Amino acid sequence: MATPSIATTTSSAVTALLRQALDAGRWASGHPLRQEEIAAELGVSRVPVREALFQLQAEGLLRMVPNKGMYVRHESAADLRELFRLRRLIETDMLEEAVPLHTAATINRVETVQAALDKAHAVADWIAGDREFHECLYAPAQRTESMTIVRRLRWRVDRFYFARMKPGSRAQGWHEEHHALIRAVRRRDAKAAARVLQAHLAETERSALAALPKT
Repeated sequence: MATPSIATTTSSAVTALLRQALDAGRWASGHPLRQEEIAAELGVSRVPVREALFQLQAEGLLRMVPNKGMYVRHESAADLRELFRLRRLIETDMLEEAVPLHTAATINRVETVQAALDKAHAVADWIAGDREFHECLYAPAQRTESMTIVRRLRWRVDRFYFARMKPGSRAQGWHEEHHALIRAVRRRDAKAAARVLQAHLAETERSALAALPKT
């Protein structure tokens, strides 16, 4: 098996770091991302930074302005509503298929991820834990292409609400909804799990819309 080159590894690391910074709301919508500034900050050459920016553009997080460069993508309220509508359609369908396929081991995995998430306080930990929780919920369906689409949709919307979540606010509802999902999966009640997930994503959508800058 071929091993990845140093350049490829560096590019992947830079992509992950920039995605994390976008998730945390470091840059506002429309903010330019300059290759030379990022390269200097991270202590790498401009090549992996350029590759990372193009990867994030392909994921829908950045947009290229001809003759100007890369900018953080602006999402309108209409954009967010469409993205969440797609999330509800795809994720609910995946969950309904996954529920009867869950085993004691896969449910234990979901519960383990949630236990760590219950103790998380940092935004980056919330984001990583929530993504892992949902992927573990859907994993038994073994729908690779659907999961890829879900990841891309999440990358587009996560930064609008996670950076503004605080313990005791939306985070509490988020915690309760996750545990309701686990209970429904434990009962092998696909319809109940789907209803909880629909409500969970609807509340998350409201949080994302509320986080949009007021115009």
